[in-house]
Amino acid sequence: MIKVCLIGYGNWGKKVYQKTKDKIKYISILGKNDLINKYLNQVDWIIISTPTNTHYQIVKKYLNLKKNVFCEKPLSLNYNQVKTLYKIASKKDVNLIVSDFSDYKKKISFLKNNYFIRTKYSIADKSIKSKRIDLLYRFAYHDFGLIYNLVRNQKLISIKIHNYKKKLNFTINYEKNTFNFLYDSLNKKKKYSFNNKSLYQKNDLIKKMYSELMTNKKKFKLNKLRSLFVIKLIEKIKKKILYL
Repeated sequence: MIKVCLIGYGNWGKKVYQKTKDKIKYISILGKNDLINKYLNQVDWIIISTPTNTHYQIVKKYLNLKKNVFCEKPLSLNYNQVKTLYKIASKKDVNLIVSDFSDYKKKISFLKNNYFIRTKYSIADKSIKSKRIDLLYRFAYHDFGLIYNLVRNQKLISIKIHNYKKKLNFTINYEKNTFNFLYDSLNKKKKYSFNNKSLYQKNDLIKKMYSELMTNKKKFKLNKLRSLFVIKLIEKIKKKILYL
């Protein structure tokens, strides 16, 4: 059984623990670095489930200590930092995995023109007055992972931003396929669809993802390439929004 330390025991960290404790042996779930350090020699992996703005420094620390790291997405909000972390992992000869549900979602059939829609009400978002870049990391990240295999060898033609205020709406054009994305966290009608077909599913993806990604070495390279692709694409879209 895989032995891990879990850093970060907030809402998501608790969910990860509850969903995976029968598959993973948790040596420590206290989430405090000074306490976890006592158990480093006993663990195979460090799971990072802290706020995104803390990921880079925490992941970097444990990679340099030659520990395998499984980090919640995104690995960082900065593409260059993501590349740096992968370089450290390679230098230290350890594994770095990022949370990714792409291989565990429903299989979808792509068309020439495709539409992702996600609406989910969040009362906390009512006070957000900034450009909705946050939705790129919260919602779009998952959908970019789904299109990776299809577009990774296609040339990116254009990115068009249609709305970036209370909701986020943009179109990405590749050589052979076009994708339209609409995200709205203030719409009380909950929906997550691709080409009008629901992407919600009942299967427990968290348990399967964690147990498989940390043991199936064949998925390590794909996880890295997909993670780099997603963050690089997000950064391109983010820059366009910031300039508007």
